[in-house]
Amino acid sequence: MIVKYNADISVDAICTNLKRLINQTYKLLPNREENIDWQKPLETIIEELAGMHRILNGQHDMLFSLLCKLEGLFCYNKDSDFQVFRKTIFECLSLMNNLKNEICQD
Repeated sequence: MIVKYNADISVDAICTNLKRLINQTYKLLPNREENIDWQKPLETIIEELAGMHRILNGQHDMLFSLLCKLEGLFCYNKDSDFQVFRKTIFECLSLMNNLKNEICQD
């Protein structure tokens, strides 16, 4: 797949990276439930997706929506916000899987 800078990145490399990011996003749920730092891993996920947003051609709408939802998770840091946090995580996972399916076409 030709991306920004005319770099030829294999679709498999992109798919592997997306699968890893999906797993890391899912892991935010048990981290938060067990009072393990979830904010630093979330920052890393956002950073990687923001970089992907800059590099991939043609995926900007989906990536923008995903980045907005992930950034919004920082607002849900009270115990009473957990159900909204959880719902948003699953929405993000759905967007990430749609992105993966669109790119990888398993």
